[in-house]
Amino acid sequence: MAYFNHAFSKVFVGTAGFTELNTGMLGTAGNILATGEFAFVDPTTWNVIETATPPKGCCPLILASGSLYQNDKVGPQHGGYQESNKSKMINPKYVNRFYKVEACDPTRAIVNIGNTPYTEGEGTPSCCKEFLCGETYHLRIDVKGSPALRFLNHNVYQTLDAYTGCCADDALAPVAVDSTLVMITWAQGIIDNPLVSEFLLPVVVAEDLSIWYAPGSDLTGIIAPAGYTIGGTWNDYVSAGHTEGDCAGLILNGAYIDTKFGDCTFQQTDFYEKEPLRIYASEVDLNGDPCTFEGLCIVDECLGSQAMGLGESVARDVIMSESYRQNFFHTDLRIREITQGNQILDVIDRSGSYDRYCIQHSVPRFNNPTGTFDNDQYMLDIIVEAGSDQSEFELFVETWLADCGQCTSLEVISCLSACIPTVLIPGDEPVVALK
Repeated sequence: MAYFNHAFSKVFVGTAGFTELNTGMLGTAGNILATGEFAFVDPTTWNVIETATPPKGCCPLILASGSLYQNDKVGPQHGGYQESNKSKMINPKYVNRFYKVEACDPTRAIVNIGNTPYTEGEGTPSCCKEFLCGETYHLRIDVKGSPALRFLNHNVYQTLDAYTGCCADDALAPVAVDSTLVMITWAQGIIDNPLVSEFLLPVVVAEDLSIWYAPGSDLTGIIAPAGYTIGGTWNDYVSAGHTEGDCAGLILNGAYIDTKFGDCTFQQTDFYEKEPLRIYASEVDLNGDPCTFEGLCIVDECLGSQAMGLGESVARDVIMSESYRQNFFHTDLRIREITQGNQILDVIDRSGSYDRYCIQHSVPRFNNPTGTFDNDQYMLDIIVEAGSDQSEFELFVETWLADCGQCTSLEVISCLSACIPTVLIPGDEPVVALK
């Protein structure tokens, strides 16, 4: 057993790629790993191993990466900042896992209300609801999650009212009105609310299958789904009246953006948001009771998912790992500049995304004073650019382990299936959105 119930972690920045420098001793001219380069090293000769020829016969290796710092000294005597970052000796017989964690983009929560391209594709007839004249319809919106709680110390909610106007004097009974106007009224109520508008971006789907956006929206590059058209911004919508059998809809998109400090004032304790918003909607009566309404369908298109491989997380992991090497990231901005701590943020883009390769291995304790045979677990995290081609590195490690009789092969922890929105909003990729 190990002394701790987890593996000791060490981070290697490999944003410049897997490399070979076999012309001399590690740390001498011609064989120095540049910042972002990583390689395997022979622990007996300290030569960097060629990337195309993994050693045979269960040969132990050392993983190394280039220093993150540009200057070797911060004073006349304090040197060693450009010393490469090296692991303990890795015996392939004791490698337990080799896996890759892919970077994943976050996805926003999307809720469809009424008749939309998404609910129509679901084949749900009940999503077509008619609204009658002389009535006031109430829609309650709740936005929950960490972003809302940090903003207001409570979840965000709003009840939207839409009055359909007086019935005609000669009408014997309430008649159906253009339901697009109801959806626009609800959408405008969201935009006008200084709190809810920070979290939601509504899109209106009219009865005539045209799609309308908030006033002032830049619709460049937005393409409508098949069978629909882009109408423009809803302040320009002109109602042609209600058409029997046609109904409108409303799409609520989670749209919260967190504020962040820049690199020059960055501190490890700075908060960064990871949790996606959760959106709930329901039609309610005048007293707020949702149980009496069944005609207006509300369907979750995307529940929202958390990002993986964020530069914010990677930067903090690198800082922690460097601290164990006595390369501290000081909170005092002047001391940080002197000790080159700010150069960590030059290597890691906090707004970027990174893939991560992990090699977990153990180092047995054959001579333990307690008489108990145990071992220490080590986790080597290699940070690379998201989506970069690391096939040479993957083949090297798998060949090295297989030659030692290890059945350990690369395990890929990939992203969940992306939730592609049916209706695009400003900022989405200009492609046809298909469900």
